[in-house]
Amino acid sequence: MIAIQKIGKSFMGAFSYNVKKMAHPNKRLRAEILGTNFSSLDALQVRKEVELLRSLKPNLNRYVYHTSLNFSKDETLDNKTLVNIANDYLKEQGFTNNQYMIFRHHDADHPHIHLLVNRISFDGSVVSDSNNYKKSEAIIRKLEQQYKLVSVEPSSSVQKKAPTKDEIEMITRTGKASERMVLQELMNSLLKKPGLTLRDMIAQGEKMGINFLFNQATTGKVSGISYYHNGFKAKGQALGNRYKWAGLIKVINYEQVRDSAAISEANSWATAKYGDQTSAGTYTAAEEQPRSGTGLVSPNAGAGV
Repeated sequence: MIAIQKIGKSFMGAFSYNVKKMAHPNKRLRAEILGTNFSSLDALQVRKEVELLRSLKPNLNRYVYHTSLNFSKDETLDNKTLVNIANDYLKEQGFTNNQYMIFRHHDADHPHIHLLVNRISFDGSVVSDSNNYKKSEAIIRKLEQQYKLVSVEPSSSVQKKAPTKDEIEMITRTGKASERMVLQELMNSLLKKPGLTLRDMIAQGEKMGINFLFNQATTGKVSGISYYHNGFKAKGQALGNRYKWAGLIKVINYEQVRDSAAISEANSWATAKYGDQTSAGTYTAAEEQPRSGTGLVSPNAGAGV
C-alpha cells in the first residue's frame, strides 16, 4: 500500500475533485462515497459545515488533509474492507474527532481510495502534521500486516521515486512524461555506462541537456547534488535514492581530490546559466546558450525518452 498525502488550503477544491469523479460519463469508472460524517453531499451544506469549524481556527490556512491510499493491482478489496482500512488509517493519524469523507475511485488499474479530512477537530484543536510522512509509512506497514495486504518498500528505500498521482494524470491527459520522470530516465541511461567517472557523467550529462549542481564544502567534500534539465530543477532525493549523492558514488568512479576541479567547473557553469537557483523553475529553453568546447546541446535533447 502506498499513501500519497497532501495538506492544502481548499477543502471545497478537493471536495469538487472527488465529486466530479462520481459523475464520470462511464458508469463503470464512477467514484463512490464509502463514508462521511457530513450531513449531506450538497456543496453549499458542506461549505457551511466546514466554515463552522474554520471559524474556530481562522488563522490556520493549511487545514485540509487529502490523501489517497493506493493498493496493488493484484489486490481484490471490497468496500467494507476499504472502509475499515481507511478508518484505521485515520485513527492512527489522529483524526478521531474530525469532519471526513472517504471516496473510492475506479479510474485506475489498481484499487485506491481518497480520504478528505478537516484538520480542525470539533473541539477546536488541530491535528498535527509534524513528521506526517514518516508516521504514515509506519501506519501503512502496520495495516499491510493487519489486513494481509501486498507489501511495498518504504519510500525511504525506493531507488527510483514512483510517479505521483499528478504525474500519472498528466501522462493520461497529455501523453507526455513530467520533467522529473524524463530526468530519471536520462540518468538511468547514463548510469548504465560501464566505468563511468564523475567527469564522464558531467560531460555526457551535458550532452543530454543535464546540468549538475554539487553541494561542495570548502574542504572539497560533497554532501548533495541537484539536477537541471529543460528549466526544471530537482534535488537527488526528489528523484530517488539512486540519484542522491550517496547513491551515485556507489556506481560511478569518484575521487574527491581528482574530481574537485570538475565539480567546481560544473557548479560555476550551472550557476552562470541558471542564475539565482531559487528561480530556476522560470528558465526556458529559449534562453539556452551552448557552452564552448563541452558538446552541450539544447536542453530539449533527449526529452523524447
